[in-house]
Amino acid sequence: MSVRAATAFTVPPSLWDTTDMIDALAARDIARVFRLVQRATRASQTHLGGATGLSQAQVSEIISGTRRVSSIDVLTRICTGLAMPGHARMTLLLGEHPSQTTPRPGGDGGTRTRVMSAQAGCADRCRPVDEDARDWYSDVTAIYLSRSEFTAKMPPHVLFDDAMDIRAAGLSLNILCQQYADNQLLKLLAAGTHLRCLFLDPAGDAIRRQEHEDGYPDGHLSALTELNIQNLAGRIRDRLPADARERLAIRVYDETIRVNVLLIDDRLCVVQHYLPQIRGVDSPTMVVERTAITPGLYTVFDGMFTSLWERSRDV
Repeated sequence: MSVRAATAFTVPPSLWDTTDMIDALAARDIARVFRLVQRATRASQTHLGGATGLSQAQVSEIISGTRRVSSIDVLTRICTGLAMPGHARMTLLLGEHPSQTTPRPGGDGGTRTRVMSAQAGCADRCRPVDEDARDWYSDVTAIYLSRSEFTAKMPPHVLFDDAMDIRAAGLSLNILCQQYADNQLLKLLAAGTHLRCLFLDPAGDAIRRQEHEDGYPDGHLSALTELNIQNLAGRIRDRLPADARERLAIRVYDETIRVNVLLIDDRLCVVQHYLPQIRGVDSPTMVVERTAITPGLYTVFDGMFTSLWERSRDV
């Protein structure tokens, strides 16, 4: 289920590190990005459109300046279609120059520098974006500003209907328990799919801290999570044939939640972040596709799930 579009041209990796390209990406000046790509590759407007999911007419309007690209969805498609490396993708999606600094909120006038910046002094603490590392995080294939935007583009049935192995760790796991049909989940498990669900413990301390941070009444998230666990155990597991019940494992953990992680068939990872003072449904969602070229971020979240699972307990 790759979201990477096939292209009729190849952008030279060095183009993404030129001053002109970095400035264009930071300004979200897609007209300039397209012109730079055309200059380096001799790609036609039709080629650019085919790679990015735009029509030739739309590409022409963008290049001429009569159409401005601001949609995150379109920007993400452009990132994917042009096979942008991780640092270029983040510059475009964040709309900030890699060397840009911003004041710390409520701080003493100090500044913070984006991790993307390979400025002097960083070499001792982080890996610079050099030729060997340029595509280190290229397994990130899409970024959505909110969970609702992600669900609209990648609904649960698209993610799960053909899956043979699903691992989910998070808070209430509504994407499986509320947004995916029970009969479909029963069908998958009966046919041989393995499902491991790891919930935030509804009786634990971490979920109470999350309720307070998100501004929910006491017990709100606990009740929702407990309901999802009981429904999954009762409506789904108890209705499965005896020999299929072991394919559904349910556990809980009691640790500060940072992300929801969904891993499908050891190839696709969906990461939904929890950010301070932003409820989960309003936080960004990142899609990662495992590659054979570099370890990338897939291995990071795969390892995170395994570690959490080992520290959890059965329900």
